[in-house]
Amino acid sequence: MPCIIYTSLLFVYFLSYSSCIQAETMQSTPPINNFAPIYHYDPKVTSEVHPHFTTELNPNIIINTSSALSLKISDLSIQFIQNIKDTITRQNYHSFKHLIATMLWQYRYTLAGATLIGSYSITTLFLATDYYIHLHNHQLWARWKPEYTFEQLCTMSPKHLTQELLTAINEVNYNKNNPTDFNHPLILFLTTIDKEITICKRYIIMAQYIKRLHLMKIFPINDNKINEVNELLQRALFIKHLFLSWLSDYNLNNSRR
Repeated sequence: MPCIIYTSLLFVYFLSYSSCIQAETMQSTPPINNFAPIYHYDPKVTSEVHPHFTTELNPNIIINTSSALSLKISDLSIQFIQNIKDTITRQNYHSFKHLIATMLWQYRYTLAGATLIGSYSITTLFLATDYYIHLHNHQLWARWKPEYTFEQLCTMSPKHLTQELLTAINEVNYNKNNPTDFNHPLILFLTTIDKEITICKRYIIMAQYIKRLHLMKIFPINDNKINEVNELLQRALFIKHLFLSWLSDYNLNNSRR
């Protein structure tokens, strides 16, 4: 019985003591609204802390400049076309068309004269350049063996003439950096002879049109020049034929071996 009484008294004592402490705490604690946080800064740096940073993320960024440029040009093109569509309306189109027609009719004589002078100048320039600069070069393959006429070349032995042609090709077109190069002289010969044939054909076509229009008196051409260029064209085609015939036989013999 006394133990129970002592226990009850001790419980009441602790209960009252805790109530007093709680009341004091509530009185000494400031309100929440007036609470100000306190920061403590410790500048001491110890060697015990060893921060370690790892960069495991390695992005691989590839910038394709050509794609970016293509997209930019495409955007500009679309914007330009849209601006044209917005600007050129039906009314503006008819006004612009009427303005162009009026200007063409107003300056018709000036435009016609400028067109004639420009066409004459360009045609004359081509004819003079082809004949006096390109075709009068004595190193042309079309002028190879000038002591023989075209008819005389056709009557000569093709085999003997081809051997002389190959010797001349190697003497003229040999590779100075690599004299033993076999293909360089042949390729250069084909390129040169094709250019000569193209120039001859161009000159003949232009001269024939001028002759049909009866304008030979005002252009630097005549029948003698046309016949001379025709002969040069025949010689160039004949020489190229000799070379291609030898080349085909050479390839055939190599394939059989």
